[in-house]
Amino acid sequence: MLNTLYNAALQERRDAYRMQGQSVSLYEQNTQLTVIRSEQPEWAALDVNVARGVLRRLDRAMNAFFRRVKAGQKPGFPRFRPVSRFQCIEPAQPRPGMVKVSPGGRKARICIKGLPSIELRLKRPLPGSKALKSLRLVKRPNGWYADLVYEAGKKPLPECSGAVGIDMGVNNRMALSTGEMVERREVDRTREARFRQAVSRRRKGSNRRRKAVRTLARETRRNAVRNRNECHKVTTEIVRRFGRIAVEKLAIANMTRSAGGTVEQPGKNVAAKSGLNREILANTWGLLRNQLAYKAEWAGREFAEVNPRYTSRECSQCGQTTPQSEYRTYACGVCGHVADRDTNAAVNVLLRAFGPTGAGMPLRPLRGENRSVSDLGYSRI
Repeated sequence: MLNTLYNAALQERRDAYRMQGQSVSLYEQNTQLTVIRSEQPEWAALDVNVARGVLRRLDRAMNAFFRRVKAGQKPGFPRFRPVSRFQCIEPAQPRPGMVKVSPGGRKARICIKGLPSIELRLKRPLPGSKALKSLRLVKRPNGWYADLVYEAGKKPLPECSGAVGIDMGVNNRMALSTGEMVERREVDRTREARFRQAVSRRRKGSNRRRKAVRTLARETRRNAVRNRNECHKVTTEIVRRFGRIAVEKLAIANMTRSAGGTVEQPGKNVAAKSGLNREILANTWGLLRNQLAYKAEWAGREFAEVNPRYTSRECSQCGQTTPQSEYRTYACGVCGHVADRDTNAAVNVLLRAFGPTGAGMPLRPLRGENRSVSDLGYSRI
């Protein structure tokens, strides 16, 4: 029913532009929805915010399409969605009464007009009902889940003068300027590969194949949750220990782009590049960066992103740039400084973000002909 509304609204926008050269706005479609609800009882029996949430979802997809067109990226026009690809319900304006907590506070029930009620088992007490900002019901491989977003005030941590720079890597997931390392993520793909083979052996459209797909989806979801929890542990500890946090501003989408090339211009070292892309994505650098950013904001910490160019080739003591080394140890040919290559890069990230004074490090000599820190640039959040 909801995917029918989504597809009809998308078809209306396409026809209006093709035939008349006009765009249909979200406001106009919401107005038409009011007329539909007055004429069709099945839509009147459904909470209006649920239907408006579908139209808002389409509007976000259209806005993202136009944004990609202006940026010169691959447009990706919104597609029609079958029932199997429409597994999220998000009311446009959730009301506090949609979530009813039991007297004991251990259970809650989501009650939305026109939908079956869903009982929740709470692991911690929910904030006041008036602070509810977003409600989303998502169908996952092992059942329906409710994502609740509440408005909560910031809780700054005690002030801390420590500062840290972070270098993202593959051999080690993260290298800190203090010399500490976060081990790379080792993904055991044995079970997942076995489940994928089971899917490929089943006949398409059969019940056994659908069951195998659900089993594979549960395993993939389980691995993603484990990885997210590991990232939370690491990023929470960093935010607690340091008052200033600097990371590299990485273009991960560009770094993991395929090296296959074309028939006329085939790529080089395609297998090695594919393996590198797989390891970069497995270590989820973007997830770590996002967690550090919002946790630093909540805790009142200072968070900065810097240009990662030449951080691995620049000496953190004298600032001179040396050729890239194949070894894991960085050795400066000018001042004789020796350190782990990733640790040296993490120190450079810290210096570019906050300078020697803000990083709590002694001033280093001028770098002569080399580029200055201001030339490389950085952005703070």
